[in-house]
Amino acid sequence: MQIDVFTLFPAWFDWFRAQRHVVNATSLGHRLDCVDYRATTPLKAGQVDDTPFGGGAGMVLRVDVVEAALRARYDADPVAVRERRRVIALAPDGRLLDDALVEELAAESELTLLCGRYEGFDERIVEHFCTEKVSIGRYVVAGGE
Repeated sequence: MQIDVFTLFPAWFDWFRAQRHVVNATSLGHRLDCVDYRATTPLKAGQVDDTPFGGGAGMVLRVDVVEAALRARYDADPVAVRERRRVIALAPDGRLLDDALVEELAAESELTLLCGRYEGFDERIVEHFCTEKVSIGRYVVAGGE
């Protein structure tokens, strides 16, 4: 299995990658790669967020930033990427991660996880680039990681 995690904080995954079950999985050929949104942002000074397009409070990840990151990683139109692999937005209002969904995801050969930050995603990201939204629970954490 190949899991790509798009995040603003790839260093946060260093601890996770060092855990025994992850080390065991990677030694068997599974891959976990982190992609930093800031590495490919088309904006100045590493900016990745803006106020919501349709209005509202807070800051959301911009659609052009996520598009640039997906395009750089997969060398393809991000809309087409979701045709060949599951692209999941991690969000508190998504489908609840339960045993059935874990089994379903474990059967995939490739997964893309988009971590939100601030108030989440510009909704156009979910609409155009993602196959679904998934929540690890009915609560909000500091980041989608």
